[in-house]
Amino acid sequence: MNDLEREKLQGFSWWYLKDVLPKKKLAGTRFHTPGFGLAAQLFASFAKEVLDRMGPEQGEAVIRQAVQHFGKERGKSIAKIVEGLGKPLSFKNWLIYSDIASDNFGFMPTVDNTDLVVKVRDCTFIKAARQWGLGEYGALYCKYADHAILEGYNPHILLKLETRHDTGKDYCVFRYIMNQANK
Repeated sequence: MNDLEREKLQGFSWWYLKDVLPKKKLAGTRFHTPGFGLAAQLFASFAKEVLDRMGPEQGEAVIRQAVQHFGKERGKSIAKIVEGLGKPLSFKNWLIYSDIASDNFGFMPTVDNTDLVVKVRDCTFIKAARQWGLGEYGALYCKYADHAILEGYNPHILLKLETRHDTGKDYCVFRYIMNQANK
């Protein structure tokens, strides 16, 4: 009798479940959705439902407003932490105290004419949305979130963003500008 048949006939017992933890340990994290991938799948599923029910124009307006609200709140939260530590709302401090782990992105940073330019190839967010066939819906988060996060943190940080969704390339380019002469 396989496990499913046993569960249907006999239910659960501690004796039956005793090998769950050792087997889970053996499996490790290879079956986990990495980083913020589950959030991507939730967001993309929600975005698809909104667009299907409300239509593209009205649906995207609702999604944009929600993502911008979420982004601004994230930015304000990071700002509160930085200010609580008695530090200025510099871009450097945003990088240090950001609310998301950098291992969610495979990135290549460079400095170009005093701007920080970050090429992001591997993004767990969009990768997870694409795994469920929802990449186009996950892209709506990308379209609105990062500008809103910076607006909530420090609106003087300028971001020029080229997303993979707009360019068709296999990476996004984030150009962060603080030098007044470059704005």
